[in-house]
Amino acid sequence: MKPPRESAGHARTAVAVVVVLAAVSAGMLHAVPTFGQLANLGHGGWPLVLRFFLAVALIIAVGRLGGWVAIRCRQPRVIGEMAAGIALGPTLLGQFAPDTQHFLFPAVLVPHLGLVAQLAIIYFVFLLGADLPLDLLRGSGRRVAALGTAMVAVPLACGLLLAAGLAAAYRPAGVGLLPFLLFVGTSMSITAFPVLVRILAGHDLIRTRIGTLGLATAGVGDAISWCLLIVVVALAHGGSAAAVLPTAGWLVLFVAVTLTVVRPALRRLLAAAEDNAGWRRVSTVALVLCALSGAAVTDWIGVHAIFGALLAGVILPRENRVVRDLGRTVGRGVTVVLPLFFAVIGFSMHVGFLRDLRDLLVCGLMILVAIASKLGTTTLVGRLTGLSWRESAGLGVMVNCRGLTELVVVSAGLSLGIIGPDLFVMFVAMTLVTTAMTGPLLGRLKLGGDRAPTRAVADFV
Repeated sequence: MKPPRESAGHARTAVAVVVVLAAVSAGMLHAVPTFGQLANLGHGGWPLVLRFFLAVALIIAVGRLGGWVAIRCRQPRVIGEMAAGIALGPTLLGQFAPDTQHFLFPAVLVPHLGLVAQLAIIYFVFLLGADLPLDLLRGSGRRVAALGTAMVAVPLACGLLLAAGLAAAYRPAGVGLLPFLLFVGTSMSITAFPVLVRILAGHDLIRTRIGTLGLATAGVGDAISWCLLIVVVALAHGGSAAAVLPTAGWLVLFVAVTLTVVRPALRRLLAAAEDNAGWRRVSTVALVLCALSGAAVTDWIGVHAIFGALLAGVILPRENRVVRDLGRTVGRGVTVVLPLFFAVIGFSMHVGFLRDLRDLLVCGLMILVAIASKLGTTTLVGRLTGLSWRESAGLGVMVNCRGLTELVVVSAGLSLGIIGPDLFVMFVAMTLVTTAMTGPLLGRLKLGGDRAPTRAVADFV
């Protein structure tokens, strides 16, 4: 007969399994019909299926090649993958070999490629949530709070002013002025935490005092920005403050259930699986399904799938072995298919933008405002909090890195109709410039100093 304590432990684990299964099932009711549309490929016969796999293989190969070139140029891999994805679209391949571009990537395949890309982004954001430095945020202190708030508030304000001037020409028809202004402002305040980790590791700054401060500042800023984005997307769906209330109510209920019911159940399940190889594999599958389920629920609520995936990652216990291994298991799969996301972005970019002088001037202005508001503000606040000018400038350079996180956000804005294709292309250009300048500027600043113990985040980008 088993001891009462052991029996009680098994009972709690069984309850945890039931809760996790229920949570997964609730989201799958929406996820399965959405991603089940991939099965429609079969309706076009084997030639279409083969062309789909050919397109996927070609995009991944070109993306990996672009990533390799970027690494050789001492840039993050994501820069090369972005450039490669854009090159496969109308901007480059479609400009010089339109027949080839249409043959390799016919319009009928693009929605299916988009579904696979959406899956990649859901798991990218899930891993981003699992790797947010919550331990750093809890002990961040007044300096990090000031830096994190300033690096969001000033770019947000500058973005609002910029958007007010652009609204007449660039606000899509049917989109309210407030959601448009807030989305542009919030998008200007984003920092790419995973890419920043990769860059800091490449410059041997990941465990320095200034590197730790940069990660904590980026974490605080991104937490604020994601909260703002939830409000913006809810406003865009509702159209008015009153119409947002039902969406807000469902979102609050979802967050409450996730934190009070799903989170303890996941912790119990993961704790039981830590010392059992079979249970670890089962738990990894459960986490993968939880991420997809959370994304499906928030998509059904009306605040975009990325927020559910982010929350699914945030609630995970960082100290658990299964969670620590996610970067090696799930992260590898995300790395392989992520070029599809950049290719879908490339298919959305139009060549006419490159020929319009007004668009080019506005794009240049957006880049200048983004750099000045983010880098300049963080540098000034860092100096006011007692850092040297070199350290302050280093922090400004770090948080100015926007990377893949920015592309995820602006792609969501494009898919929701909050911004149009012209403004989307400008944001992509701004993202490439601000991300590409991060590594070289950090190298010129020659930062260093005392080492600080910081847990390395999964560097899958």
